Amino acid sequence: MNSEEPNPEKIIETTFAFATTRVLITAIDLELFTHIAKGNHTVIEIAKAASASERGMEIILNGLTSLDFLIKSNGTYDLTPLSEKFLVKGKPSYFGDFVQHGDDLWEPWSHLTDAAKKGKPFKRIEKEQGPEFFERMVVQIFPMSYPCAKAAAEALGAGSSWKNLDILDVATGSGAWSIAFAQVDKGANVTALDWPNVLEVTKKVVNKFGLGKRFTFLPGDLREVDFDEKQYDLVILGHICHTEGAEKTRELFYRVHRALKHGGKVLIAEMIPDDERKCAVFPLMFAANMLVNSTEGNTFTMAEYTEWLDDAGFKDMTIIDAPGPSPLIVASK
Repeated sequence: MNSEEPNPEKIIETTFAFATTRVLITAIDLELFTHIAKGNHTVIEIAKAASASERGMEIILNGLTSLDFLIKSNGTYDLTPLSEKFLVKGKPSYFGDFVQHGDDLWEPWSHLTDAAKKGKPFKRIEKEQGPEFFERMVVQIFPMSYPCAKAAAEALGAGSSWKNLDILDVATGSGAWSIAFAQVDKGANVTALDWPNVLEVTKKVVNKFGLGKRFTFLPGDLREVDFDEKQYDLVILGHICHTEGAEKTRELFYRVHRALKHGGKVLIAEMIPDDERKCAVFPLMFAANMLVNSTEGNTFTMAEYTEWLDDAGFKDMTIIDAPGPSPLIVASK
């Protein structure tokens, strides 16, 4: 007989989990980690640097300490290795923009119960959120995508054993995925496809990396634009399938297969749950994010991707470990 009686601790923690998100977002909004990195370590110093109240700062700083984002000692606060690397503004690895993406998700998630009843979203992100949402989002998720893209480029031998690539970056967003390939493959040429307003953001990011001359920008809806036939060595689907849903993803794989040259590859980045959909917390919570934001979106298992790619004519599916929420999928024509 189990001597340990169940207690409601997990229920309480889960119910109040939103508080940890908001504390972190507030810390980024007020640039607290950056102020500490600049030499402000007491409540008074940090409050002054953030133009905030001392009472408010002490409560937020203690909350961050309990979450292991700060170290507290004798009334002073210091950065942890994690916050020093990812939460100090101005560093190449800065993740603060990604954290602030939580603000754009806040309202839709409050309508999850209604979405679960109706099977329909609060707002369709692709139709009703407006261009400003996507213009912000593609920049905010750059820190999540770019390190994964660099890992993929290295694993696939871009610029060394695999050179002079013609690349199609579908729904390119910030261009993070194709930028990583273009950086190491000096002969690569990229066609970046996205809505016109998003491509204006893409151009700015691409130019920041000095790659503008090797990018062609193709405005349009990914569901409607003709990818052409046998044009590309690599087609990138960077976090696209979860919004498209099962049927449109299957259709997309057929179109991508047609667009690739013989021996070309498709690279897929996604949030992938375990095959039984019962263990992988983040991919399964992200499926709920699709419920409140899209009409058909979901997260899909490795078994589903394997079946769909095989049906579309792909072969030699492999997995690339990357510093992201899930491994990357590569398949060949």
